Amino acid sequence: MQGTAERPAASEEAGHESGWAAFMRPLARRFLSTSSLLSLARVAGAAAGFATQILLARTLQASALGVFYSVTSLAAVTGLIAAQGYPAIAPRFVSRFLEKGRDGLVAAFVAFARKTVTLYAAIATAGVLAFAWLWPGLSTEVRLATAAAALAIPANAALRLNGALAASLRRFALAYLPDTCIRPFLLLGALALLVVLGVPLTAALAAGVLTIIFGGLALVQFGLLSKDGLAARLPAEAAPRRYVRIWRREAPPLVLVALFTFFFADLDILLVTPLLPSAETAIFGLCLKLALLVGFAVQVAHQVVVPDLAEAHARKEHHAIRGIVFKTFGFPLAVTLGALCIVALWGDVILSLFGPEFAGAKVPLLILLACQLLRVLFGPNVPLLTVLGAQRQNATMAVVSLAVLVLANLTLVPAHGVAGAALAVALTTAVWLGACSVVLSRIGGLRTDALLLLHRTAAGTGERR
Repeated sequence: MQGTAERPAASEEAGHESGWAAFMRPLARRFLSTSSLLSLARVAGAAAGFATQILLARTLQASALGVFYSVTSLAAVTGLIAAQGYPAIAPRFVSRFLEKGRDGLVAAFVAFARKTVTLYAAIATAGVLAFAWLWPGLSTEVRLATAAAALAIPANAALRLNGALAASLRRFALAYLPDTCIRPFLLLGALALLVVLGVPLTAALAAGVLTIIFGGLALVQFGLLSKDGLAARLPAEAAPRRYVRIWRREAPPLVLVALFTFFFADLDILLVTPLLPSAETAIFGLCLKLALLVGFAVQVAHQVVVPDLAEAHARKEHHAIRGIVFKTFGFPLAVTLGALCIVALWGDVILSLFGPEFAGAKVPLLILLACQLLRVLFGPNVPLLTVLGAQRQNATMAVVSLAVLVLANLTLVPAHGVAGAALAVALTTAVWLGACSVVLSRIGGLRTDALLLLHRTAAGTGERR
């Protein structure tokens, strides 16, 4: 009788456990998705980056910090241009070739892209070094900082290309962690060690340390990716000429697209450098970098689904595309709204950690964070346009948006300083994302904005009733 009495209780306990597990399992899948885990890793990297910015702001003068931001942005933008747009087309062509079982074409694309990027990176590095040496009127510190940053151009280009190849092969950790999580910790550790040893930090020294770290990470990423036989094996014959023509035609226009999606901060810092004193360039650069640390949650959520979008498009499954897009809202929306609330309540206190010069920049920071929220609400329209092969439309919108950014900076920055620079970013972001949504709807009949999410939610509620 005792055993009989225990069985219903055990059965009831098992039922409760089964129900609890059934409730938790979908939540665990959502929060332990690749997108969320990479975003959480980026949170750790963001914390290290935040501490690094405090260390730099506290040890460098604001003007020297402005020089550091300017030269490192120059290296990043130049490295992206040297990559010639091949990182942007890698997901589409690699997914297409894998779908067809054409491993040799994957290897051909890898070999051709690496050869091309290496050539242009060498030319770009030589050009920036010549600028640092020959341009009249530069101080010795600026020349040294520019030269140190120039040596990082090949590593920047390699990280972009090999990261895109790793993402195309679904090796997302290898694609995103070196530059977004590991680099901030290495830079923080190296700079902190120099401070402890009593070495005076300068813009040139900080740029040199960053260049060494970039180079090391690029080599490690290349080595790990080369262990994948598919990515490392080179074909016996050269890439087919017809594909080479396609790659050369479609890749370069996407440089402008990549500038707006991945390197917007570096591009805009370069644009405002002639319009602001070095100290105000440092303030704007800091606010923009802090906003984009939050915006990385948006970037990862969008980029992680690129291979899935490419495969769904190759199979012409538009319903699957809409389902993939639907999953990209939750985590980045929570991150951006949380950041806006924190800065609205304690922004002055947070910014004062960087020094008294930065304490009054709460309003520009809020404007820039609102831009990240706008990216969330418009959804992954930019990467989806790339998947659809809308290179010409993407390039056109990038040129228009670049013109808007230049004109907005020229109009607003002289009159309103750092706040004007933030407003220029907001105006450009709205124009860019709005144009992408219109083009995506016209050429693909697809929408990725939050209004679609609300409509689907309302429709689902109505059906349940």
